[in-house]
Order: sequence, then structure tokens, then C-alpha cells
Amino acid sequence: MELQFLGGARTVTGSCFYLNTGKLKILVECGAFQGSSEIEKLNYEDFPFEASEIDYLFLTHAHYDHIGRTPLLVKRGFKGKIFCTTPTKELARIIFFDSARLQKEDRARSNRKQNKGGWEGSEYEKDEPLFTEEDVENTLKLFETYPYSESVTLNEDLEFRLRDAGHILGSSMVELWVKNENGRARKFVFSGDIGQLGQRIIRDPEYIREADYVCMEATYGNRLHKNKDETMVEFLAILKEAKRTQANVIIPTFAIERTQELIYELNLFYGKKIIKGMPVYLDSPMAIEATKVFRKFPEFYDEDATRLIEKGDDPFDFEEFEAIQNVEASKRLVSAKGAVIMAGSGMCTGGRVVHHLANNIENPNNHIIFAGYQVRGTLGRRIVDKEPIVQIKGKDYESRAQIHTLGGFSAHGDERDLRYWLRNFGKTPRKVFVCHADEDVGIAFSEKIQMELGLETKVPNYKELVKLD
Repeated sequence: MELQFLGGARTVTGSCFYLNTGKLKILVECGAFQGSSEIEKLNYEDFPFEASEIDYLFLTHAHYDHIGRTPLLVKRGFKGKIFCTTPTKELARIIFFDSARLQKEDRARSNRKQNKGGWEGSEYEKDEPLFTEEDVENTLKLFETYPYSESVTLNEDLEFRLRDAGHILGSSMVELWVKNENGRARKFVFSGDIGQLGQRIIRDPEYIREADYVCMEATYGNRLHKNKDETMVEFLAILKEAKRTQANVIIPTFAIERTQELIYELNLFYGKKIIKGMPVYLDSPMAIEATKVFRKFPEFYDEDATRLIEKGDDPFDFEEFEAIQNVEASKRLVSAKGAVIMAGSGMCTGGRVVHHLANNIENPNNHIIFAGYQVRGTLGRRIVDKEPIVQIKGKDYESRAQIHTLGGFSAHGDERDLRYWLRNFGKTPRKVFVCHADEDVGIAFSEKIQMELGLETKVPNYKELVKLD
């Protein structure tokens, strides 16, 4: 039995784990690499396996770094089954089609530039998108969805169960009971992304009591998040200061979960009249579609959101909130003063937020709020790191706006949450693989849990293959 780490290894992007039992070939995650252009080139590499030979793919949740190459897998021959929760499938549909559209537009733009440069008619091979809308359609046909906590026997050699990861709507951990070629059974747990305790919409992550092998994320394995209440006080103070100075607040936001969490909190502020007279714009068609999916599945909500709905309050809407769909309405926001503008992408790698940053980043009265992890090499990370000059769409801008990072909004558990989750296994894991973390963070977290819990740990390298008994 072998486990190979094809992404999310000493990095927080491109999650993909390949388990070869000797009888079955299984993938958990098939994420896209995000960050610098060098990192994103990995998306175009060949898989180190035949896609047509993979029997099953398990998806933990609908974030691009966990699902982004799934249509590419299908394009290259995968015809097996894809397992996840129903909300994950619904959100994946949005992400896949949006990505296919953006790739098509990017490639067309790139090809036009190449043709102008004299490449037309030459032997130069034009870039092709990773996948097309047709590939997405073929991918969606392979999905099978299951609820949490239901044990599913696929055959005599494989059983699985999805557990609530508490990260985003429909996110799950995957429990796999597998037999190797000798008929010996082993239990694997793949954590996906483990949520932060006390989120307003999503329930807390579940705890699992036993496993032979654990693959867990450690994105924030070296820090503690700010207290949620303290974060709300800080968020409110930023809004009040911006309103006082008629400045703008730009929030690069992830379309799934972070957007809905922010709208939820803003709804409470405006509903209680703590803030008024300050318009809030959601300038992200994908986030608007994702919010519709959130509305469809209230049974996945935590107690706070459930109580709000029972009172007749829509947690994703309020009087001074406006969803911006078309490009012309987005362009008109260039003249906005004293407004909150939420737009994608969350790491500022593209989308409408780059235009809002260009319009606002040089004004020292304006505020830019980051409410999610920024991968190294992204524009968002450079702004968070307070580089004095940042390049936006090929042009240099002075970064003079006030930069804020609100860690309390994170959908990832912090070091304390991760350690507590792992402690529930007791001494059962034979080995814990620490993944989905920057190299220094993963190593530090691995050493800490090795000392504190007495567990054997490993921080795998990219493409490393581990033989298991």
C-alpha cells in the first residue's frame, strides 16, 4: 500500500493525495496550485498516474485549491466516481464553470497579444486552457453525494464516511477503511481543511477517535487567531473610521464562506443600527451565486444562523446592501466614497478586486481588509507584507492605504484548534502526515505534536511516495 503526496505538501495549495492499495487506486482531492506563475505552472504537468486507472475521487470541500484540477483529471481520462456532500457539488459547479470561462478569456487575450507580436502563423503553440465547459459538464456527471456520518461500502475492499469539517458549507473529512492486496485492513483519515471553532454559520468540526494514518492540514499550525469578539470590535472600528472620513473599505474576499460570513456580520451591524448610511457592495458574480447555494442548505447551519432565520431575518441581506452583477455597475464604483466594496478574488490574483485596489490603494484614508489566508507569491500577500510598491495589472502603485488582517474571520482552525482535534485520536495513529502548510509552519507544528502527543509525524515533500504496511 502506497500514499503519494501530489500537492498540499510543504505548501498550502494544490491539495492531492494518491492512495494505491494494491487493489484500488484512489485520489483524495484534486486541487489547483495557486500563487506565483512558477507554482501555477504545476497545474499543467502530467499526473504521475494514468487518470483512466483511478477508481474513486473524494473531494472534501469546494475551494479551488482542493478541487480545481478535477475537470482536468476527467479531460485526461478519469471515468470513476466522485464523492462529496451535496453543497460541495453545488458549489463546485459554480467554481468549475467560472474557472473554465476565465481560462477561455485569458487564453484568448494571451493569443491576441502573441499574434500582435508576430507569432501568428509560426510554429509557436498557443496556450490551451486546463479544461473547458464541456469538460465541466462531463465532470458533473460523475458526482455522487452523501450526507455526513453515513457509512458507505463501495466494495469488499473499501468503505468510507464523510464527517463535518466545520470549514465551509458542506466541507468534510474523509474516513477510509481499505484493504490491501493481502486483505489487511487499515483506516485513513484525510482532514481536508479543519474549521475554526465558533463560526457563525458553519457548525464546529467533528472529532474522530481512531485511525491508522492521518493526513491533516496545518495552515495556521504556528499561530493563534484573534478572539472572534475582538475581531468584530476591530472590524466595526475600521468601518466607523472609514465612515467618519468618507473613505472606502476594500475587502478582497473568497466567494465561498468568507463572503457569506462577512455579509452575516455586516447584517448584524446594520440591523442593530450600529452602522448606517454606509453602502455595502458585493461586486462578485461568483460570490452572489455561491450565496444562493448557502440559502438552499440551512440544515447545514450552526445554531446562531438557525436562530436568525427563525426570527425571519435573512442573514445574507440588509437594507444598505447591494449585489453588483454586471460590469458597467462595477465600473461605476470608481466614484464611490465612504463605501464598503467586497470583491474577488480573495488573494487578489484576478477578478474585479484588482480594479478596486488600483483605484483605492494609493489613498492613505482608505482601508484594505484581508479576512483570509494569502498564499506566498500573490498580490494579496505582497500587500499584507506591506511592500511599499505593488504591481497591479502591469502598473506600479504606492501601497499607502491602511492595511488590516482580521484573523478572527479565518475558516481554518488555529494551532490550538488543530492540536485539540488531533488529541481526540489518542495514541491510535501509526503516523500523522502534516500537510497543507508552508514548510516552516508544517515542520514546527509536526515537531510540537510529536513532543506533546508522542505521535510519529512526517512533513512530506511534493511527489514523495510513502510505503505503508
